[in-house]
Amino acid sequence: MRRSFSQLSLFCVALLIGLLLVGQLRSQARPTEISSLPAQDLSTLIETLSARNRELRAGLADTQRQLQQYRQAQTEGQSLLSVSTQDLRRITAFAGTRGVQGQGLVIDVAGMLDAVAVNDLINELRNAGAEAIAIDGTRVTARSVAVQARSAIQIDGVPIGERFSIRAVGDPDGLLSALQRPGGTIAQLRQFIKATIDARQAAQIELPPTRLNLTPTVAKPVE
Repeated sequence: MRRSFSQLSLFCVALLIGLLLVGQLRSQARPTEISSLPAQDLSTLIETLSARNRELRAGLADTQRQLQQYRQAQTEGQSLLSVSTQDLRRITAFAGTRGVQGQGLVIDVAGMLDAVAVNDLINELRNAGAEAIAIDGTRVTARSVAVQARSAIQIDGVPIGERFSIRAVGDPDGLLSALQRPGGTIAQLRQFIKATIDARQAAQIELPPTRLNLTPTVAKPVE
């Protein structure tokens, strides 16, 4: 049994050595076979290899150009996305669906103002360049208007008490000058309404977003 196993092992080793020798002889035979080709066949083979190399170089160049285009498109796409995101933030901030902050004006009101007087103050701030307005915790949008309810003035359904503050984000000097100009809104209101209206500049004001759903139900964007 041991002898049979030894013979089998010797046969496997011999077979492996034989295969290695055949592979080596074949690899050594290739140069001999190529060198034995006629000159015309060698010339054809060289031309074929040269053409193949040119095709590979051209394909590599095309791939590199396409990769460069992809990289450029990715960079431009990221830039466009960044610009679009910034534009969207500005639009939503001005529309009132996003909270905003910045310098501006604070108007403290105490007294019996009616809805017309409140709307006059809001419109005066808008005309003076206010970028965002809020009355207490209610954001004023393009659809907002003060109305006289049974018990109190309301804006967007939120009651306004006898004491409230109007905060406006914008150029403080321009807003204050517009409100305090001779014959302006504050001067007129003080003559006809028993109320205290004090306007002051503020270095930092934060306004909340509106609670209303401003999505149009009838209007559709033009394609």
